Amino acid sequence: MIGKRIIELGSIGSTNVYASEVHTAAEFEDGDVIWTQEQFAGRGQQNHSWISEPGKNLTFTVCLKPRFLAPDRQFQLNKAISLGVLDFLRSFHPFPTNVPHRVLHIKWPNDIYVDDLKIGGILIENRIMGSVFESSVAGIGVNVNQTGFAPEIPNPVSLFQIFGHEILLKEALLSLCRFLDFRHVELQQTDQGNLDREYDHNLLGYNQWRSFMHGGVPLEGRIKGVDDSGRLLVETRDGKILGLCHGEIEFQITC
Repeated sequence: MIGKRIIELGSIGSTNVYASEVHTAAEFEDGDVIWTQEQFAGRGQQNHSWISEPGKNLTFTVCLKPRFLAPDRQFQLNKAISLGVLDFLRSFHPFPTNVPHRVLHIKWPNDIYVDDLKIGGILIENRIMGSVFESSVAGIGVNVNQTGFAPEIPNPVSLFQIFGHEILLKEALLSLCRFLDFRHVELQQTDQGNLDREYDHNLLGYNQWRSFMHGGVPLEGRIKGVDDSGRLLVETRDGKILGLCHGEIEFQITC
């Protein structure tokens, strides 16, 4: 059960690094959570930094042993974790009527957006041993009570900025763990069609013509979902379907 045991640490560099290098797969239980209120060397996708004001946001890692998944199906875990975070944020609905940013999305592969503003990010690192999906550490960051962000952080938003009041971090963490656990149980079902459909339909830009950059060239396309390996499927104006890996396409977002 995700969150049954929560290991709270002081100021550390990265909960993912701690989980991977210190709290090894042999030592942790499936569903353990490593939580810190100050993470000074947090990491995002493609070695980007995750900058978070101490004591203001959720920064934690979920330790998992998803051995029921075949290695070639590992992106299913990304879907489950992303949808769990989305479920948690949707539990705060309805958003105030005077706030225009009310639509929650997954920005492929696993950032969480409120309209075109980033409220959360996920970094999942897997360990494959031969044909066995040995372990996974899922680092999750959610902007909760932070009100000011460094200028180099693009289009951020927090729950405080949306709702106008602080949220207790421990209560928020426990709630988020429950939503993650629900999706983790769903991940273990034989039929994962619902998981696939929900992930696709919640993608930022799903079935909408949007502007992208692909190989340094502007591209107009619409997202049709992801394939079994997690590649983003983008339909172009001439009807072609491109299967793109992370780093091969860039969303053009203006706020």
